[in-house]
Amino acid sequence: MHEFWSTQPVPQGEKEAQEGPLEKKTVDDVPKSPYPIASVLEWWVPDVLESEDDLRQIYELLRDNYVEDDDSMFRFNYSHAFLKWALTPPGYVKEWHVAVRRKNDKSVVAFISGIPIDIAVKPSAGGDAEVRKMCEINFLCIHKRLREKKLAPILIKEVTRRVNVLDIWQAVYTAGIVLPTPFTSAQYFHRSLNPEKLVAIRFSRIPPQYEKFQNPMQMMKRNYAVPNAPAVRGFREMEAGDVPAVKSILNASLAKFSVAPTFTEEEVHHWLLPREGVVFSFVVADSNNVATDFVSFYSLPSTVIGNSKYNELNAAYTYYYSANTVPIKVLMGDVLSAAKAKGFDVVNTLDILDNKEFLQDLKFGPGDGNLHYYFYNWGYPIVQPKSVGLVML
Repeated sequence: MHEFWSTQPVPQGEKEAQEGPLEKKTVDDVPKSPYPIASVLEWWVPDVLESEDDLRQIYELLRDNYVEDDDSMFRFNYSHAFLKWALTPPGYVKEWHVAVRRKNDKSVVAFISGIPIDIAVKPSAGGDAEVRKMCEINFLCIHKRLREKKLAPILIKEVTRRVNVLDIWQAVYTAGIVLPTPFTSAQYFHRSLNPEKLVAIRFSRIPPQYEKFQNPMQMMKRNYAVPNAPAVRGFREMEAGDVPAVKSILNASLAKFSVAPTFTEEEVHHWLLPREGVVFSFVVADSNNVATDFVSFYSLPSTVIGNSKYNELNAAYTYYYSANTVPIKVLMGDVLSAAKAKGFDVVNTLDILDNKEFLQDLKFGPGDGNLHYYFYNWGYPIVQPKSVGLVML
């Protein structure tokens, strides 16, 4: 039983989900004032774009209290630059960055964020996709000392209220746990680039088939080696002049999926142009230097907890791509080379998009983590991960 989610407009586990809105309201139905919270706390809207101090406070809350693995060995460590990128896309609404502070010392104890996103959703019976303006929810984080105070439902209700007053009624979000009710559940896969470090921090183990060798680690290093140079002719970093072509080919590629975003040129410029230490994007250019293919990944390191030699895991996550003149496994092979050259230890991915086409050939191994995708106030049937073209940060 889910005490909070059973009261919300989300599918409650029905096998045949109603498609479309589960609840219909108007802006007049939405409370105009914030929800009440404990008298020692107050709502706060950080200005993460203009105030480095505000950004630092959100960063420190997430650094010390956000997602950890089940064994408390790794914790996501989003950089300042990453958070600014993730929270301030074109058209972002500052009031959708919802924080809670203590009144006495102004210390931040909770946070949740929303950003605008256009999602194309295809009806299960077939036909054209419907593009809906939604809110993408992320970074729900409660200080560890306040986990039992039921702050999460209040944060969710408050960010929902702030989204609804702008006449937006649907949201999309992910979680590592099962709630009512995911429309798909994807599995994580990992491709080692630095096996010696991954074993040392217990991110991975030496597989049994290597134990028979006199030097198992040397054999692992040889097995996971990647080329030093790209295999694809015309493979280069994306530039500002590539934005129109990337927008065109990416939207065309995403149109085949049941659930996927649509991008404007301004959004492509924000999300996909390379940013140092944040997002890495490449194109394959033809003889006229026009982008025909596109691929990207982003940097999301994790703090390594309790290891005497290493304090950070440098992880790259596959992002959006459009493989047209080059097979995706060849294109992603060049991503492995680029990630290795930039010092990453591992490349992580999910079995969404067309990712299954390269997992085996490029030596991605299945992980023990899953990511569940949810809609708020939108009924949708359960689909396979390969039907989903939405990458959540």
